[in-house]
Amino acid sequence: MLQMNNQHSEHAMISRRKFLACSTGLAAGGVVSAAQASATAAKTYDDVVRLTWAPLRTDGGARELIRYATLAANSHNSQPWKFTAHERRITISPDFARRCPAVDPDDHHLFVSLGCATENLALAAAAAGLTATTAIESDTITIGLDPDRPVESDLFKAIPRRQSTRAAYDGTPVSNENLAALEKAGTRAGVSIMIITDKCSRPQRPRSLGRSWTRLPAFCPPGDGTWTEAGLYQPAGRSPACSRAV
Repeated sequence: MLQMNNQHSEHAMISRRKFLACSTGLAAGGVVSAAQASATAAKTYDDVVRLTWAPLRTDGGARELIRYATLAANSHNSQPWKFTAHERRITISPDFARRCPAVDPDDHHLFVSLGCATENLALAAAAAGLTATTAIESDTITIGLDPDRPVESDLFKAIPRRQSTRAAYDGTPVSNENLAALEKAGTRAGVSIMIITDKCSRPQRPRSLGRSWTRLPAFCPPGDGTWTEAGLYQPAGRSPACSRAV
């Protein structure tokens, strides 16, 4: 979620889909209304994908930095964050309405998700010529932004390449070469990866947990839950789309 702070004026909050679809620029301290967002929200799925994973516009201000922050890995794609844009700083706070209590009862994953978003934002800020200074107070993370020379790190370049597909898996086995590369990439001091390819050895999740893992019932439009872009996507677990199953 995104909200723009204009001193003590009313805050406007919009979903990530509406935020990404908004075509207007963001000036520090300005407000984007929900109505304004809705006017440009009618995009196809492919349009949304292109907007979501587009290269960073280094002159795009806080809006672009926040967009890159929302590309961060997060717990069950719950996107449990709220962004507030101030002049020369952005705050990230938890959105507890997006908790996943069945699998994250102590909110550990939720706060790790906020850390991932903070890291993405700092990397994007550096690429845009800003130094990000992070401070944590209570549940809120504040990222101060000061002018500096642009630096595009390897981690920044990797951000738009990190994604998970929601398309149906066609069953094609992953090659041994790719499995070996995956294992090598994830192995570090004190860290190892165990790749299980035998179906009989794979852990099975109880189907009774399916609904409690999934937040889609509260957000599903008529039809398929894909369009919410939030929560555990049911077909990924070989289950019907949430809105048809619940």
